[in-house]
Amino acid sequence: MAGSLRLTLPLRLSAVLLLSCWSCGIAGAARPAPSDVGLGRGGNASFVGAWCAGTKYPALCNATLSPYAAAVGASLTRLAWAALNVTHDGARNSTKAMKRMAADGHLAPVAAEAARDCVSMLGDAVDLLGQSVEAMEEAAAEEEGQAPQQSRRMARFRVDSVLTWASAALTDGHMCMEGFKGQAAGGGGVRKAVRGRVVGLVHLSANALCIVNAMANQTPP
Repeated sequence: MAGSLRLTLPLRLSAVLLLSCWSCGIAGAARPAPSDVGLGRGGNASFVGAWCAGTKYPALCNATLSPYAAAVGASLTRLAWAALNVTHDGARNSTKAMKRMAADGHLAPVAAEAARDCVSMLGDAVDLLGQSVEAMEEAAAEEEGQAPQQSRRMARFRVDSVLTWASAALTDGHMCMEGFKGQAAGGGGVRKAVRGRVVGLVHLSANALCIVNAMANQTPP
């Protein structure tokens, strides 16, 4: 079974494009412009809340991104950075939790192998989300005049790359949970335990992908 759930990056992206059709309410929806939100008292939080309202998990989005409101201001780039940063932290936490589960010696052989696969996939997600955070930091620095502007073509390439990486990270989380469906993997108790360790990452990834996709829709081709 080892490696049986692993997908190449193009296949992972294809899989997540199907998932993103239902996981993101932002794409194609009209969201408020910064000038419509206002940045007076509480305005930063209003900006975050307005964009979070179009995600799959708006309450989670607000809870995790509201602390970044001051840093985000009225920048969708900064909001994407914050969402990816939170998701990166979630991926690291999920990886640590699954490593402990894989190492505790109480899993059936099939479940132990699935857990090792899961740890590997989540490790990939950590790497991909780390690259995404760095790319959004660069984009935000350019937007704020703290770094030279890239060409339009390079800016678009960067956003498309982040979409690919965030999409693959979301797929990794889903595929991790898929490995524990069979009874040989320990049944419902094990599946529930794995879900408890990974589903938060899946939800954070879906929200981050919504916001990055919204940013991509505003980035010139």
